[in-house]
Amino acid sequence: MINRRDVVTTLPAGLFALGTGLQMAGSKAFAQGRPVTIASPSDVPSWDPTASGATVALSIHKCVFDQPLNLNPELGFGPSIVERHRWLDNLSLELTLRSGVTFHNGDPLTSDDIKFTFYDRLQEDKTLMLAGVWGTIVKAIETPSPTVAIFRFTTPYPNAPQQLGSTAAFILPRKYFTEVGAQAFIQKPIGSGPYRLVEYQRDSRIVLEAYDKYWGGPAKIKNVVIQIVKDASARVAAIQSGQVDFAFNLPMREVVRLNSVPGLVGVAHPINSIVLIHIVNKGIYRDQNLRLAMHHAVDKQGLSRAFFNNKAAPLSMWGGEGAPANDPKFKFAYDPAKAKELLAKSGYDMAKPAKIQMSTFNGVFPNDFDMARAIVQMWKQVGIETDLSVMEITHYAEVSRNDKLEAPVLYNWTNPTGDPAVYSGTILDPRKRFSVWKSDDIVPRLDPLLSEIDYDKRMAGYREFDKWVVEQGYAVPLLESTATVVHTSRVNYVPYRNGWTIPYSWTAS
Repeated sequence: MINRRDVVTTLPAGLFALGTGLQMAGSKAFAQGRPVTIASPSDVPSWDPTASGATVALSIHKCVFDQPLNLNPELGFGPSIVERHRWLDNLSLELTLRSGVTFHNGDPLTSDDIKFTFYDRLQEDKTLMLAGVWGTIVKAIETPSPTVAIFRFTTPYPNAPQQLGSTAAFILPRKYFTEVGAQAFIQKPIGSGPYRLVEYQRDSRIVLEAYDKYWGGPAKIKNVVIQIVKDASARVAAIQSGQVDFAFNLPMREVVRLNSVPGLVGVAHPINSIVLIHIVNKGIYRDQNLRLAMHHAVDKQGLSRAFFNNKAAPLSMWGGEGAPANDPKFKFAYDPAKAKELLAKSGYDMAKPAKIQMSTFNGVFPNDFDMARAIVQMWKQVGIETDLSVMEITHYAEVSRNDKLEAPVLYNWTNPTGDPAVYSGTILDPRKRFSVWKSDDIVPRLDPLLSEIDYDKRMAGYREFDKWVVEQGYAVPLLESTATVVHTSRVNYVPYRNGWTIPYSWTAS
């Protein structure tokens, strides 16, 4: 059961509304089609939405494309293109699609588009992120009618419905895609989502216009402009100066400060996402003593205090309080003395430090670069010297997909559902493109859990597996993430527990 605690903490001391006249002027401007402008920390890697699962890209793709099932702000599942779903047996999932749904060019969306997206294309292109989730698990998809699709799985896949509303599960139009080809589709994509893409400049600007025939009803905000602003300080300047209406992934201190600026609202809320250190099974990192020392040396509460105003909960396992496979009794201690002891077993000390590398992003998620620098200093205190480098998220996607990561990475992993199959069942499975640590002892322990259809047994199994993963030093969970947002008081922002930014759910006041 996912914890349903309050998802929004609105920071104190803010002026949350402008004068009545300015509010009315803002509403009139929106009604006339004045765009809402968003400062985004990154662009989409591609306009093939099945190719990547980066959190920011998911939010942008979700403006243009639909998923078969839908997540609400509290992570509950509801209908989308699929009105109903049911298990026919433990290997067969039936989807009933709503009728009358169209793509942006007017073509109808049918079960054949589901088959094309989740089976046919994945047989041809194994590099797609969607192939990493569905490519080996789907034996066939039957389409007995335009509104019915039946997934036939090679093995029980108990969290399939959850996956149909999460990572890269966007429906593509078979007819248009095959007529123009993959490259032309990327140049001029169409989906069935609430917005049409009308202008795109790589790493600069995305312009969206509401699709007036959207099955869920036209978007309240008709025009959205997404400005790609990779530097966090530049996003702060943009929202403070009024150049944009909405900015996110900002330093917590700036959210607190800007919340006191008239006309701006600062919001911080926990999201079902984790900050972790991906460890690679290469070179010096094969040393378990080193891996565990790296973990024991990190003061997670200190990171939360310094960068998230103590709002980011320290983690010892995947998922925070209330996550279904979490064991609240399991604690991985911050213990610098233990870290030094472990390093000594491998011949390292302050005079002869272990020399490692680590990569981080800069502005992809809140305080990523600053946290990485703090971790480097914590490691230095126990005898680990770190060469820290900055990596672009698009480069990370490329090298991780091709197993070319050579050093640990400070990363942020979003799990829209809280199901452990999307935590360790995905990022620890060495057969999947999302996996960074790869070792032979993973699969025998993980495979029984991937096919267990008894929910309680599955959760208990993942609980033990996840503790074992941490005890081996195969990954280092750090903090439950916190979304950091500043927006103008004209925008009525709806926070999502998974960290998605969904303009379709917003209104303007």
